[in-house]
Amino acid sequence: MEISNWHELLSLVNVDKDLSKDNVIEKIQNELKRYSKEYEEWKKSGFDINYVFKDGEKVTLLHLAASCNLENIVNALIEKGANVNEKGAREETPLHETTHLKSINIANVLIKKGADVNSIDMWGETPLCGAVLCDNMVMVDVLIKKGADVNVVDTLRRTPLHWAALRGNMVMVDALIKKGADVNSVDMCGETPLHYLNRPAIKKGQIAAGAATLLGAAIAVALFAARTVTAEFIPIVIAVVAITVAALTVGSVTYKLLKPNTKVDGVAVLTNVHEESASITL
Repeated sequence: MEISNWHELLSLVNVDKDLSKDNVIEKIQNELKRYSKEYEEWKKSGFDINYVFKDGEKVTLLHLAASCNLENIVNALIEKGANVNEKGAREETPLHETTHLKSINIANVLIKKGADVNSIDMWGETPLCGAVLCDNMVMVDVLIKKGADVNVVDTLRRTPLHWAALRGNMVMVDALIKKGADVNSVDMCGETPLHYLNRPAIKKGQIAAGAATLLGAAIAVALFAARTVTAEFIPIVIAVVAITVAALTVGSVTYKLLKPNTKVDGVAVLTNVHEESASITL
């Protein structure tokens, strides 16, 4: 079941004027009956509110509602007892799923109800990392004010500042530094954020080069996680992928990374890249 199907289904529930914590599960059940596989799967769990669906996004209803910016369902599910820190198959929490949203309402609700702003997913990324990758300054401000660690490192030993530099987002870079980001933090490739900012491609704002670096990093993480390569080979993987992508047209790269998805910002991009690179071998 695709995220677009979930979005359509849950949107119908979200606009129901009678929606409440007492009937949210029943209303979702009624709509989900159109998708018998997912319905029967959920039924076997006793319609557990925190059930992680096995197909598609592999997350809970709260993840899905948060990702689709469906505030009414989010509130009803939380009031019903949904776990705001439940993790999906990629170890992401519902808060991770809000980082592409321009509205901060759902993020604020989740945090108020106890969502961990420093929870990490399978790539070691916190919601702050996701917001930086989405160039979502409003969300970055909210997360930092709520205690997000600006110097958290992911599986590539990169901080949010590294990723802001890689994206060439000087406004984000400046904001993170003012919030205490370590400009001398060294990643797995031996690079500091300033190293990336000084690269010609970054200075010129060439998005294709940035996409190549992100793609190489994503593939390297997938290979390392699958134990296909060891840590010392990760810089090589990143370099090879960057060269390959640089040879492609911007249009084809954009299409490859931004394939149809309701989440068209950084989070969705990285998710897609991770998923597609899992089967790659050297």
